[in-house]
Amino acid sequence: MTQRIFRYEVPVDDRWHTFRCEPPLHVDCRHPGFVEFWAYPAEGADDQHLRVYGTGHDMPDELRHVGTALTPDRALVWHLMADPWKVTAQ
Repeated sequence: MTQRIFRYEVPVDDRWHTFRCEPPLHVDCRHPGFVEFWAYPAEGADDQHLRVYGTGHDMPDELRHVGTALTPDRALVWHLMADPWKVTAQ
């Protein structure tokens, strides 16, 4: 049996995005318009509901921090957050 790790992109657009994968292993940023993360894909995994927030932006209390990344010019810091309460899509 083999495994693969895939790269996913979350736009910096003040919206929630859903990914069918395991929880992220690593978070980074190579473009200021999106945050990237790497994870194992999994058909049986719970959906990951992720959104990017900037430093100092208001966030709901119930969110879980996934990772932090700096833009390539180091001018902005993005925080990838997960909503553990969203219902998994069927």
